[in-house]
Amino acid sequence: MKGGVSLQNIWVLAATLSFASVARAVPPETTTVTDTTDPLAPVTVPEVSDPMLAPPPNAPVNIDSWAQALSFVRTRSPDYLASYATIKRAEAQTRLALSSLLPVVTGTGSYAHNFFQLQIPFNGQTLVTPPPDNWTATATATWTPLNARAIYDYESTKRNVEATALSFDDKRRQIATSLVSTMLATLSSRRVADLNRVGLRSALERLHLTEARLQFGQGTPLDVDRANADVAAARRLIIDGDESLRRAREALAVAIGSHEPTAVSSTLDLEAFEQAVSRTCRLNDAIEHRPDVRAARERVLVSRRTVESALLAPLPTLGVLSQATYMSEPVLAPNGIFAIEAILTIPFYDGGYRYGQLRDARGAEDQAIQALEQARLNAIVSAAQAKRSVEVSRADRDVSKTERDLAQRIDLRTRDAYARGRGTSLDLITSAQALRLAEINLAILEFQVAQAQADAVLENAECTF
Repeated sequence: MKGGVSLQNIWVLAATLSFASVARAVPPETTTVTDTTDPLAPVTVPEVSDPMLAPPPNAPVNIDSWAQALSFVRTRSPDYLASYATIKRAEAQTRLALSSLLPVVTGTGSYAHNFFQLQIPFNGQTLVTPPPDNWTATATATWTPLNARAIYDYESTKRNVEATALSFDDKRRQIATSLVSTMLATLSSRRVADLNRVGLRSALERLHLTEARLQFGQGTPLDVDRANADVAAARRLIIDGDESLRRAREALAVAIGSHEPTAVSSTLDLEAFEQAVSRTCRLNDAIEHRPDVRAARERVLVSRRTVESALLAPLPTLGVLSQATYMSEPVLAPNGIFAIEAILTIPFYDGGYRYGQLRDARGAEDQAIQALEQARLNAIVSAAQAKRSVEVSRADRDVSKTERDLAQRIDLRTRDAYARGRGTSLDLITSAQALRLAEINLAILEFQVAQAQADAVLENAECTF
């Protein structure tokens, strides 16, 4: 709790103000309450102790900095690694397109054994055909140097690599945004879990107060029941808060590609954390420079080239075929044969396949254009919302801080009044619950401000990691 005042100190102060007849100083471990019917009979209320006040267990893995989190993402995150693989696949497609422009050389070898032969007398000699054993080696080279569509498609695949790289840039921005969110959620959940234990300690102290008043004849069993109900409510908050903490740690583990629950170090400086994020993700001044908008614009160019490629389909192609063959036992032919031929291919009619390709390419181009417009709209709206979210979250935090301060004063005055016999147990429990909720709400909003500031930086950023 801020301001150097804890709930336990508030209770000690309230009890001290209520029972001013105590002559000696009260140590922080105990609270001395005096029975007003017998000022000489003090009752010492020991420090509260409960198993649920123990802090939540530590996570198996801890992250100490933004750089360490990025290191985990680069080496473990399936989302990151799978997205990076898309660039490799796009580069592979470029190499496949280039292969259609380069020569293709193949070699074959064969061996044949003939069981039946025909012997033919010829010019005083005997000709045996086919030969009993014959082996053949053939090498074939084909090349199509003049193929306008293949050349154009090769250039298109290189543009597609650029578009894929831009998509990966946007994916990195999304991964960074998700990573920041999960890290801050883990810190927020841990803070709430700690506050829930402070709330339980305060509820137990109130229970001791009501029991002491009942013991001195100034309270009623209803006061004790209400205090016990408040303790039960505080225990439920601890149970729910601890489960939220476990889920937050598991979500962070998934974000970095780990199977073990992961926590963020409580010593993490949020201001230094925000600066580290800003160094990793550079803010773009214009919407058109956002990676997703740039990728969508590049996709439009690629789809337009697909349309132009379909228009090049009717053009003829010119290729070269070269073949070399050697036979061990030729029949009425030389042992070696070498030939080169030119092949001109003119596509006259293909059943409408080229027309279908053209229609499909034009439809894909229209889709890419609309996807670009949608990306621009989303970028404009999300950027405005991210900027406004910082102002709204700060305003909410300031109001929540005022509410928390008021809840502290109300709770202090209610305790004092109850200890002096002027208030009711309902007022005591109501003020305690209001203070607990105000503390938790303020803690959550503190991290929401940091989240909003990070989102404002990442919304139009280009991340490099």
